[in-house]
Amino acid sequence: MGCTITISSRKTHDVIKPKIATITDNSSEQTEVRKDKLTPRNWTSVVKAGGIGGGAGKARRNGKLFVDPDFRADMSSIFKHKVTAKKIIWKRPNEIIFNPVLVSDGTSRHDMKQGELNDCWFLSTLSAIAEKPQLMEKIIPVDNTFGTPSYNGKFHCRFWQFGKWVDVYIDDLLPTVNGDILFAHSSDPTEFWVSLVEKAYAKLNRSYEALEYGFEADAFTDLTGGLAEWYNPADLKEEDFYLIRAAFQCGAVIGCLSVGCRIRIRVEDKGDRDEREKKGMVSNHSYVITGVEEIPYLQNTAKLIRMRNPWGDTEWNGAWCDGSDEWCHVPESVQLELELKTQDDGEFWMNYRDFRKEYCNMIVCNLSPDFDHDGISDKAEYQLNLYGRWARGINAGGWLECESFHTNPQYILTLHTDISVQRRFNGRLPVVVSLLQVFQRQHKLDGGEMFAIGFEIFQLFNRPTVALNKTFFDHNDPLMPENEETYAEYRETSGRFFLDPGQYLLVPTTQQSNQQRSYLLRLFSVSRMECVPLDNVKDGSSEESGTASSQQRH
Repeated sequence: MGCTITISSRKTHDVIKPKIATITDNSSEQTEVRKDKLTPRNWTSVVKAGGIGGGAGKARRNGKLFVDPDFRADMSSIFKHKVTAKKIIWKRPNEIIFNPVLVSDGTSRHDMKQGELNDCWFLSTLSAIAEKPQLMEKIIPVDNTFGTPSYNGKFHCRFWQFGKWVDVYIDDLLPTVNGDILFAHSSDPTEFWVSLVEKAYAKLNRSYEALEYGFEADAFTDLTGGLAEWYNPADLKEEDFYLIRAAFQCGAVIGCLSVGCRIRIRVEDKGDRDEREKKGMVSNHSYVITGVEEIPYLQNTAKLIRMRNPWGDTEWNGAWCDGSDEWCHVPESVQLELELKTQDDGEFWMNYRDFRKEYCNMIVCNLSPDFDHDGISDKAEYQLNLYGRWARGINAGGWLECESFHTNPQYILTLHTDISVQRRFNGRLPVVVSLLQVFQRQHKLDGGEMFAIGFEIFQLFNRPTVALNKTFFDHNDPLMPENEETYAEYRETSGRFFLDPGQYLLVPTTQQSNQQRSYLLRLFSVSRMECVPLDNVKDGSSEESGTASSQQRH
């Protein structure tokens, strides 16, 4: 999506100084960056590696290690449709290497090594989250006993699914070929958290094959419960660099898809693709941003972005790559602050201009919305979750161009006056609306498809008591979100609005009529709001807890 981004001028002169810089983390505390600084790897193992890991523990039920009956160690858990001639043997960690551990020295983006599965979208996001201990502790709970005498071969992991955290338990049997782990693994051969989290996510989605090809936005939501916004790097302006930097420094996870993708991108010819691959870029591949800095360079400054390839190798070799001539003109002290390394570890720097050329999607993911669009996540004081379902022939009316649009679910959204908030936002109240269709990744292997979804908001001057009919929609235009969101075949879509206090009609829809599916509406605001069904609202499936809404003040 193309977005117009307004950047505060106070950020535009914030350049790295040669001796010392500061970074701001989620807690808004500033930490000096020095050569001997602590890194996210100071989050040590979830459990201390005080014994032999990976199935050599002593306390086991009936003397046996746990074997997962719901995700068996056979081909049914790997591929549903694909076939392989490789001889796959399932092994526990202590059968792969001596004295394995869950986490050897804290989790880090450098741990990630993609295996023979096209799940770079998931691994690149996981590598960024690995730098955030407070998020990792939610994914890998502290009750795991891997590496202790009481370990029984069972691993516990958690993922966010459509409004709630879901516990997933697996055994630690991993598919191997010739003694090597077939899929994702850690750069440290004794460390197994990467392989086990990937396996738990595969179980959640019924197979490893279901993890092939996806979007970083979905991975971020499943790993954190947060929100994601899409941008087209080609549409970004020079000053938008500072929004990216502010978002990154304040804890956002920013994923990117390289040019070559089939959507949200112009058609490219083979010559463009060949030239790109000569520069070390992998087409249609997920990367994650791991650094954003503006540094002194010659008589000016250079805007740089550090990217990471989840393969753990294969890097950009254009301007500002490892060992390039540009670095000869950068003070050594700045190079140390940037942790500059000349090694093929999948991580590299590039300038902002090349970044906008080489990537077709940028996805900025935050735990809480960025209401004022300055790159900094804001606290959502109020949150609402509402579950529902589009039923074919009943309330699946399609988008606004469909004659049956008025049959869609209708909700009344009430925004209450809040003078203190309105003073901050030019007299209006910020609201972010997210619509998420309940679509499991395994559905695509069964022939299912993602629907194009969206929603419309209309201002109300009188509170209706029954569903508004076609006449109302023929004579009233919807309000447009600030981020110009459109209908697209994504699991989740969102819009940012600045609205006057009052009442509004919220209508979630699929683009085509008569498409049946459950959905989750999420609303975020810094002021008090209410959202209740007006008409045409059907219960969501039982696993989504019906139409009950929840409001939380944080």
